[in-house]
Amino acid sequence: MILAEYLAGADARFDDDWGLVGETAHTPGYHTTLADGTWVHSTRANLDYALACLADGSPARVQRAASVVARVLDCQETDPYARTYGIWPWFADEPLSQMAPPDWNWADFCGARLAAMLARHSDLLPDDLRARMRIALGHAGWSIFRRNVQPDYTNIALMGAAVTLAAGELLDEPRLVDYGRSRLRHFAAHTDWHGGLNEYNSPTYTRVALCEVERVLDLVTDAEARDLAEGLRRVIWSTIAEHYHPATGQWAGPHSRCYGDLLDRGAREWLAAQAGAAIDPPLPAERFALDRELPCPDELRGRFAALGAPELTVVRRFVRREPDERSTIGTTWLCDGACLGTVNHDTLWVQRRPALGYWVTDGEPAVLRVRCLRDGRDFASGALWSAQSGPHALVRLGFVPGQGDHHCHLDRPADGQFAGSRLSFAVELAASGARAARLDSGFSLSAGDWQAVIQPLPSGFEGAMLDWTLESAGDVARCEVRLIDGAPQRFGWDRLATAMAGFALSLGRVGGSVPAAPKLGSNAARWDAVGLCVQWPD
Repeated sequence: MILAEYLAGADARFDDDWGLVGETAHTPGYHTTLADGTWVHSTRANLDYALACLADGSPARVQRAASVVARVLDCQETDPYARTYGIWPWFADEPLSQMAPPDWNWADFCGARLAAMLARHSDLLPDDLRARMRIALGHAGWSIFRRNVQPDYTNIALMGAAVTLAAGELLDEPRLVDYGRSRLRHFAAHTDWHGGLNEYNSPTYTRVALCEVERVLDLVTDAEARDLAEGLRRVIWSTIAEHYHPATGQWAGPHSRCYGDLLDRGAREWLAAQAGAAIDPPLPAERFALDRELPCPDELRGRFAALGAPELTVVRRFVRREPDERSTIGTTWLCDGACLGTVNHDTLWVQRRPALGYWVTDGEPAVLRVRCLRDGRDFASGALWSAQSGPHALVRLGFVPGQGDHHCHLDRPADGQFAGSRLSFAVELAASGARAARLDSGFSLSAGDWQAVIQPLPSGFEGAMLDWTLESAGDVARCEVRLIDGAPQRFGWDRLATAMAGFALSLGRVGGSVPAAPKLGSNAARWDAVGLCVQWPD
């Protein structure tokens, strides 16, 4: 999108009564108590709008930016004794006291935008507003310091380092510079030891992580911080390149966190602009980005045009643990027409994609997912254990204690009991013309020339054996095993621990051969035909 189009779209939503740009709320179901569809005024989005107005630079735009920033600054908690010191609410419409709970990341997100405005456009800002912004950036920096996020929280660990470094230099506060530099040094060492970003292969947050190291390179002059940021930039681009699937234009799994099954147009435009990835329709003649972006390193650009081999398998350790078999390890198989990625263990929270496949169709790429559903909604206490070899994966399904309902921890029930009328595990295919069919050894989910063959293992709940079922609706086909199905009831870990479910998955061309089915032993599932094994509870 070009700058003029961005500003015109935001102008059309400007609310004179609030002095802010409005939007329809689309929330993840936590932090805010406001319902989806509510007309709201986002603090972060309005700082983005102000930054765009300053980039335009015309007197009317600069005046609009100043009034918007002043309005957003009014929303920050400035009392250093307050628990929410230094942060903003998501929306000006909902004070911090009404959020459930407030999001401490907003010190980082809003602080980053204030730092960019002060560094790039300070000469355009009125003196009194510039002074207020510097004070607000200081509050955000010290809030980040006080919270002291650790490097396993990838995007916020990097964003906080960038904000405190920039704030320290802009405000001439060496303690914040020292803190930001130390945090960046710690993050680099942590990433090197683990072998990659702990918040692994996330289409959303890997890009945020890249944006934050580029923010350091844009706003910070400290030599050590810049060297660390450049090293991390290359590590991050390597992760993106090795998981990119040129045929579908998708970011292959597994994903630690994402907000959709397919890359949106903005993400695809970014990959086209920065790495040369193909995109249809082509990029606009001008492209506006709020953050200053650096191109993909030259030595990695070719990977966005072609795989470079008929098949590739990427095995990446994301989190190192001792002994190493407890580490979090991802496997991604890619060929010219399809890809499949799994992680050896993770939850089935709505933002996770621990088992994810894509393949080429005549329309949008087909999306294959493994899900745990409570009354049709992703259930965060569901979990997956897997092993993968090429296009074949062996999967065990179950539950982990201490997790939440829709979020992994924000909505844990106080009594440990959930409620619902249907609880199930499902393998789901979303694609135009998705088809489901029974086979001698299981089921197939297909679209176009490709299919996923699912060979179920014995599955049960509370001592009763259960059958897998097939269903199709519109462009979604699913095979599913229902643990609970009927009248509403309550269930906690005592019941969930009895669940037993699993399957073998083979991704291939329609009509292709499928390896012989796996077998379930006393404590492991073995798929001898492809050399895979997954441990199973006794």
